[in-house]
Amino acid sequence: MNRRLSVIPFNGLNADCLGNYLAALGLLAAVSQHWNKVRACWRSERFLILSDDSSADLVAIKSFLQKGWQPTTYERWWGNIQKADTKAKSSTGIWRERSERSVAEVRLLDAHVVGTGRNRFNPVLGTGGNVGKRDLAKAFKDATKLLEKPESGQWLDAALNGTLDASLPDLNNGGTWFVYANKTFNSGQSWFREGQMSPWLQLLATEGAFLLVGGVNRRLGSRARPYAAFPFVSEPSQPETDGEIGMSRAEFWAPLWAFPATITEVRCLFQRGLAKLGGRPAQAPHEFAVAAMDAGVDSGISEFVRFEFRQTTSSQVYEAIPRQRIQAATIAGSPTFGIVHQSASPLLVQLIENGWMDRLPFEPRDSKQRGKFVGLRGPVEAAIVQLAERPEDAERWQQLLLRLASVQARMDRSKSLRERCTPLPPLPPAWFGHAWPTLPPEIAIARSIASVGWQFGNSPIPMLANIFGVTLTARAGKWRSSLPATRPAQAVWGTGDPLQMLLEVAQRRLIDAEGLPRSPLAGTRFVSATLIQRFLSKHGDLDFEEITKWIPPLSLIDWSQPTREATGNAHADEPLRAGDGTAMLHTVVRPLFHADKELNLSVEDGVPLFRSDQLPKANLLRRLFQLLRFGAIDETIQIVRDRYLAVGRAIVMPPNGLVADSERVAAALLMPMSNRDVTNGLKRWLQPSRNR
Repeated sequence: MNRRLSVIPFNGLNADCLGNYLAALGLLAAVSQHWNKVRACWRSERFLILSDDSSADLVAIKSFLQKGWQPTTYERWWGNIQKADTKAKSSTGIWRERSERSVAEVRLLDAHVVGTGRNRFNPVLGTGGNVGKRDLAKAFKDATKLLEKPESGQWLDAALNGTLDASLPDLNNGGTWFVYANKTFNSGQSWFREGQMSPWLQLLATEGAFLLVGGVNRRLGSRARPYAAFPFVSEPSQPETDGEIGMSRAEFWAPLWAFPATITEVRCLFQRGLAKLGGRPAQAPHEFAVAAMDAGVDSGISEFVRFEFRQTTSSQVYEAIPRQRIQAATIAGSPTFGIVHQSASPLLVQLIENGWMDRLPFEPRDSKQRGKFVGLRGPVEAAIVQLAERPEDAERWQQLLLRLASVQARMDRSKSLRERCTPLPPLPPAWFGHAWPTLPPEIAIARSIASVGWQFGNSPIPMLANIFGVTLTARAGKWRSSLPATRPAQAVWGTGDPLQMLLEVAQRRLIDAEGLPRSPLAGTRFVSATLIQRFLSKHGDLDFEEITKWIPPLSLIDWSQPTREATGNAHADEPLRAGDGTAMLHTVVRPLFHADKELNLSVEDGVPLFRSDQLPKANLLRRLFQLLRFGAIDETIQIVRDRYLAVGRAIVMPPNGLVADSERVAAALLMPMSNRDVTNGLKRWLQPSRNR
């Protein structure tokens, strides 16, 4: 039977800083000592206590905390043993003493230290209770002593409700959890604030930290070594710049749950607080972020708050800096939000599990080794975490694609990275839909160029190989990529004028076209006649730099799957207007580069323009392309006329001295078009015959 629960909000306890979050856990643990059936949850970033007992109200809870609650004594009884183990580089002393202690003392130890050959420490509690010169046991004693003062009740209101009716006392050693109480939080400036906070927050946070009990885990396998694991604790993020090396120690991903849970359920939540990604535990922050996106399915978690333990004021201490918030798909209020999570999560999991990131070099953790900084992993990991925070944000998908392309370009131009790393496997086309819900014209052109060579079936070289110098092979319907020892000659993409880069790629594809079953410039994503018209126009509004910027990232996507356009059923939105010389030249040249054995162009009554034995050879296409590139328009038209006459087609000859931007025409040949659009353009040139 459903029971009616009364709700008690605590506005002062939120997840804005780690100390307040731990204090919320401590409050639940404390209140459960008197009312064992109370529950707690997080709603609208506030901590709530729920109970069906009418005696459990805000006044009664405050009275119990002041008069009846006995905080768990914080005594570092393992201090001397820890020092001996550190000298011996062992954990035998801790394990031996642990077997002789009480259950409460063992739980206190396990929240700090786990022995796995050597002592491993929980970064939330420092090295066994110390964070540099900050002694958490001393902070506990100082806070306990401050409760004897008459302002204790007002300080309790400040802790629970966020109200401040009296000045807060100075309380040191709590700056790791409470960043606003760090004595030199603004170090390096001409001013700073003292560490002032409510002692109740320190006591409740210490009580909550005792829930973070660690343990020894073991991966599957006879040779797998055991490793220490603390609840929702991950490795530090890889630095993005040289100056960040050694600044980050670890991360804690604080879970928020939207459904009321008892203290027993919360303990179980933290007991199994090792996130998994696929079949392995999530260790790096980007792995934890992707795993957190679906964590709400089983455990009822609505959101994760990421805290990074980072050096800010001194190399000896670190603070828990709040970072991103990762929401679980099943708990979010918007149905669209859940759909985006469900479609985005598999894409990110596949990116992590394909093994590409495992081969990227790790950065050094010691600041003395900054000269060994590589800078590949950090930007990609940061982009994945940011994307997991807001998977519905198209710009974050775009940013991740740009960083993946940047890493691939670094590999392409470094011999040592070619030997150590593997190329990024082709990404699913669903990446494009998340990055561009609406299609700008520059992106449509970049996508069509990136799709060149990705034909399904027997195919020429995909565009990816012309940009990043990888070798691709098609096996079992999937593309597999590899990095040769040296950059192949077919990789010609570089920097410079956008139009010249397109011309270099098109020319190289024509050079490699000998003996290929398809046109070397054929693709699977077509450009409309309207966009071709805008590209050819000298007064067009297209941004060429934007086009070339997105060709490398989009070439990482596998475009081999056919679309409705690729099967020849697409309808042209507007015929290509031949109003100027450039457009006229393009419409008569395009069919020669467009025709191939499988996409044969029909112009009248279904009659093919070229039979299979009449298709233009690669040497003819190379000659025409060179003439176009260097402005020999009259010679180009003459060769095209002769070629059409050879297959029984006569064209209307333009006047001598036709003025056209032949370079743009040559570059436009790299953009695939549909049969219908090419046919409509060519019909303007054909002379009517007696039979037709």
